[in-house]
Amino acid sequence: MHSLPALDPLPSDPHVLFIHPPFTSFPNSELFSEGLSYSLMSANPDWFLDPSDFISSNTSNLATMAYPPQLEPPRGWCPAKQRNIKVSSSDGWPDGEEPRLRCTFCRRTYAGVNAKSMWRRHVYEKHKIAMSNRRDGSERYRNGRGTCRECCPRIIRV
Repeated sequence: MHSLPALDPLPSDPHVLFIHPPFTSFPNSELFSEGLSYSLMSANPDWFLDPSDFISSNTSNLATMAYPPQLEPPRGWCPAKQRNIKVSSSDGWPDGEEPRLRCTFCRRTYAGVNAKSMWRRHVYEKHKIAMSNRRDGSERYRNGRGTCRECCPRIIRV
């Protein structure tokens, strides 16, 4: 009887690979000119990042870095729900076939419409790594409710 690996990988675990900044040293890295990405991490479930490499609430190490956006699940990561199939789960996917997001620090995975939010919360609460908020920043202005072109001409819209 084989036991499942622990959620938290250890350097001593067989087949586990920890990838460290600048994220250029990993198997077949020469084939990936864009470097390490979330999709590549997702395709290699035994590859992990080390939380100690990133700015967190657990460290004051100046050598750490912010979590790179290319290692976050991409926008629109969840493919359209499959139709005309026998459905067993509430999300429209057969049981066990729903797309899942994996944590880049451990073996935890998330599925469903809120998977990305749950993934971000897990990374923050368990691993103490905060993601940048893509909605923040002055480089992009959100033209939403409560704004108008006629009375607010000074606002630069992109």
